[in-house]
Amino acid sequence: MKKEHLVRFHQQNILAAAENLFSEKGVCQTTMDDISRAAEYSKSTIYVYFHSKDEIYNYIIHSYMCSLRDTLRDCIRENPDFESRYFAVCNRLCSLYAGKPIYFTSILGYISVDEQALAESEILRRIYDVGEEIDDILTACFEQGIREKYLRQDLSILPAVFTLWASLGSLIPMAYEKETYIENRMGMKRPDFLQYGFRLLLASLKKEE
Repeated sequence: MKKEHLVRFHQQNILAAAENLFSEKGVCQTTMDDISRAAEYSKSTIYVYFHSKDEIYNYIIHSYMCSLRDTLRDCIRENPDFESRYFAVCNRLCSLYAGKPIYFTSILGYISVDEQALAESEILRRIYDVGEEIDDILTACFEQGIREKYLRQDLSILPAVFTLWASLGSLIPMAYEKETYIENRMGMKRPDFLQYGFRLLLASLKKEE
């Protein structure tokens, strides 16, 4: 037990140093030598706990995906109907992007489904599993929206979930990255533009009045 606690302690120190460097320099520009210096461990010690920079990055992504999963559960639990849950999720995703933009695409994006890779890498398997949990949470939310007769009854739920997730994953970064253009060209502040986009997406899901 003491040894496991010590391993977690060293891993967390390395991950914290790496995350700071990724935020400051970017992931591609950060080297294992940089992480070694920042964490104050020898590079050989770093390799005791992590096989590569990619593995370190994946551990960080997994941590944020777990936080996102817990946040989604809170959104579902704290809001009484589909519409309020939907906007709570959208606004939490905006907060996630604003706080950690360099991880946003990875958190919402590609997850390996290669069985050999998943079998060989514990952290890839954990990322896959939490991704499945997120899908299940959103699927259950859509199913509840259909039971409430708020959503269209003909929705194919999982394709609808993936389409919405992909749309939000593109819309939110674009609104932040093109904020000045949106304001100059459309006369809209970023929050107003995002809310317009969220409502447009929601309209494609709603049952017709």
